[in-house]
Amino acid sequence: MKERYIKLLLPLPISINKAFCNAKKWRVKSDEYKNWEKLAYYELLKQPRFKIIWDKWLEVFYTYYMPIYTKNKKIKKIDVFNYEKVLSDFLEHNIEWFRDEKIKIWHISKHDSNRNEVEIYIKEV
Repeated sequence: MKERYIKLLLPLPISINKAFCNAKKWRVKSDEYKNWEKLAYYELLKQPRFKIIWDKWLEVFYTYYMPIYTKNKKIKKIDVFNYEKVLSDFLEHNIEWFRDEKIKIWHISKHDSNRNEVEIYIKEV
């Protein structure tokens, strides 16, 4: 049986550290976060539409393509899990059937690149 999955390509999300700013009694989305959401939404619209009626667990693969070395070839301090929450929240708000509580297995990796994108694979397990 051929394995079925959904593949998406979105712009590199911002870090959760930059996603919010504090208002008087709550936190609000930063302008950088709002701009990324708009860009990611337009990129999502360009990709094939899909409809899945899954009621089982999901397995997701987030492959981040970003510069991970400085110009001096030293390793940058990049915690890709800081990018995960912004991405998962975006997917949940923009893909009808995607719920992050349904994710049972997560694969997250980063690769040195100037692409500044994230490849997403989602499949049922």
